[in-house]
Amino acid sequence: MKLPSRLDPPTLKALNRRLLASQFLSRKASGPSAAVKVAEACCGINSQDLLESFSSFWARINRFQDSDLTSELRPKGGLVRTWTVRSTMHTIPAKDYYVHVLGGPGRRFQPWFDNAAKRRGIPDRDYRVQFLYQPLLDHIKGRTVTSNEVKQFMVERLTQRGLQGRRKLQRGWSSKPTYGPAWTGVSEMSHLGLLVNAGRKGSESLWMSSADYLAAGRSVPDPEDCMVELVRKYIECYGPVSRGDIAYWSYLLKKDVDMALEALKKDLTKENFHSGEEYFSFDKDPREAPEPLSAVILPEFDSLMMGYKDKSRFLSQDTVKKVFGRLAAVNRTILLDGFVAATWKRKKNAAGMMVDVSPLRTLKAGERRSIEEEFANYADYQGTKILVGFKG
Repeated sequence: MKLPSRLDPPTLKALNRRLLASQFLSRKASGPSAAVKVAEACCGINSQDLLESFSSFWARINRFQDSDLTSELRPKGGLVRTWTVRSTMHTIPAKDYYVHVLGGPGRRFQPWFDNAAKRRGIPDRDYRVQFLYQPLLDHIKGRTVTSNEVKQFMVERLTQRGLQGRRKLQRGWSSKPTYGPAWTGVSEMSHLGLLVNAGRKGSESLWMSSADYLAAGRSVPDPEDCMVELVRKYIECYGPVSRGDIAYWSYLLKKDVDMALEALKKDLTKENFHSGEEYFSFDKDPREAPEPLSAVILPEFDSLMMGYKDKSRFLSQDTVKKVFGRLAAVNRTILLDGFVAATWKRKKNAAGMMVDVSPLRTLKAGERRSIEEEFANYADYQGTKILVGFKG
């Protein structure tokens, strides 16, 4: 469905303003725990590339400093980074950890884990949890471990159980064989809510038991309740949304989306915008949203870009392919008056950073100045010089 052809401009503009306000892109967050507020307002910040995701927080928080995020992204802190929707890394509120992990699409990947384990001679999930994962969690209780430490533990554990500990790995076109652990379980443990990312040590990821990372006293809720709550939170943050939007954002199966909507139906407001498709929200009397900032700079894979299957709330249909490229690439973007008006690329050098801006439409002189001014602010945050150039 292409909203621009079915929505009148005032309706589309109102939805755009409402969305930007909900994501702190028209009025930035501030005060204590601003990073937690932003992660909650966006239903998680995409952080597949952790360093890139810092810029998503910068775009939404007044006078943001990296410490605003890192001070919360720690054991017993307000944020946690883990695999969740679309099976990609997100920074989410720690209080919503189980909602995002157990309610997310992990169940879709369980057959893949089972088949991969079977091919490698590893028994079923119950066996893996009892004889591989729980012993690891006991071994690392109260501390973090590197990825290499997890691998070494698993090799030893598999060998002790009479299973193949190491196997030949495929490494592209190289003719030289490479050997590694037959199974580490890091991804499966993360999807099961047993293990979380706990930062880095040099070039290695650190891992920690979820029970140790989260605040004490957290019980593990029912996965179906978590799924319903995840859909509720998404609709609260992004609504009105269609079934297709929910499935796209969450990567839940259609039957799971339908089940969640059925559980929420007494609280939902339905609209169709004269399109013949149902849109769901909880807002019966939405407030008038403020006007957006003159220019907003967003990084790759920003959560705004990934929030909807239908991108028309912030991006014209004829320019979608210029933002969403091949091999699942999502370019860095610049919003003007709330809508994507350009993409940008950066290149670091000895003098600082070169930024190439590729407009998606003709830019007025004042709009170019707004972009340059916002990159000057970005340069202050990055602590470097930025030279901006415009293509076309």
